[in-house]
Amino acid sequence: MSLHYGNRKFWLISALALLLLLLLWTWFQRNFERRSIQVETGWSAAARRNPYLAAERFLQGAGIPADSAPSHGWLQDLPPTSDLLVIDRLESLNPQRQQRLRAWLEEGGQLLVEAVRLLEPDEEPPDDDFLASFGALLRVDAGKQCKPEEVIAKVAFDSHPELVEVGFDSRYYLQDTSNRASILATAGSQPRLLQYPVGDGLLMVASDLIFLTNRDIGNHDHAFALALMSTQVDKVWLFYSYASSASQSLARILWHSAPHALIALALLLAALLWHFGRPIGPLLPAPSRARRNLADHLEASAMLLWRYGRGGLQLETTRRRVEQAWLRRHPLLRDLDNADRAEWISKQVGIGSQQVYDALYRQHQSARDFTAQSRVLQRLWSGL
Repeated sequence: MSLHYGNRKFWLISALALLLLLLLWTWFQRNFERRSIQVETGWSAAARRNPYLAAERFLQGAGIPADSAPSHGWLQDLPPTSDLLVIDRLESLNPQRQQRLRAWLEEGGQLLVEAVRLLEPDEEPPDDDFLASFGALLRVDAGKQCKPEEVIAKVAFDSHPELVEVGFDSRYYLQDTSNRASILATAGSQPRLLQYPVGDGLLMVASDLIFLTNRDIGNHDHAFALALMSTQVDKVWLFYSYASSASQSLARILWHSAPHALIALALLLAALLWHFGRPIGPLLPAPSRARRNLADHLEASAMLLWRYGRGGLQLETTRRRVEQAWLRRHPLLRDLDNADRAEWISKQVGIGSQQVYDALYRQHQSARDFTAQSRVLQRLWSGL
């Protein structure tokens, strides 16, 4: 009977627990739901380091081979002439490098470059300005220099029947002094994109390439314009300078911009440290390892105590200890006065009675007296 009752109780409790779980699950399903939440984490380290990363990924997604890299040393190994080079800033080039780049263009290469060297209206371009040798000069709009804004240019491409909208910085525009350029983009009545035929190749000069950066590639028709520029090439190379990178440290920028100068500076610093670290004058003799005499210690201690005004207290304590030690060793001294006591002690240690008397009972007047009395007390202590 009790066993049957126990089984019924077990099944009843199990049913109630199952019912409670079912009710709890029903309540949870009615009050909660699964949702996907997008959390903004900002740009990745690669995007902060490479301003053309989004343009590279877009071209690759469109089936156009593309690659991006820092512009340091790009001229040392030029790609095939069937490729397109995109450079955000062109550094100064010596005549040999200018000739090499011009030869690459004449053989069919295509170059899209941002003009970055500003010249005054009456200033002659330097010989190392590659773009100025074609007649492309960068100018600044004085009226909009303090208020940068975007201006939209309508760009026509032979491979596309409709105009494409591209945004440029309103502060900068281009001037063609050779009258040989085709104006591909005009905004605010000023040229923003020029094209020069160079042999079998093309040189495209832009007032700025902000429309290709990660922040702006998705605006207007920027990505589409880049794709149209890349239709007749085998591969697109996007070179960016460290000055346009958002996450480069100053040390890294300097190292990639002027490694030889940094190495020379480090060698100069090492030479200076070696020079100033050399010994000047004769070498000092090696310090003696012999222990100092106790008298020297006493003299040094006495001078230190005298300097800080505590010599009298220390000397008085030493006097009492020395005198008490003599009284314990020779009880007959207790019956003598100070003068007789000093004379008796002087005979035992071989010191003048006046010196013993001064050391035990006379107050010192100077640092020299203090030192002399300290030495006599040392001899009295040793003579016990």
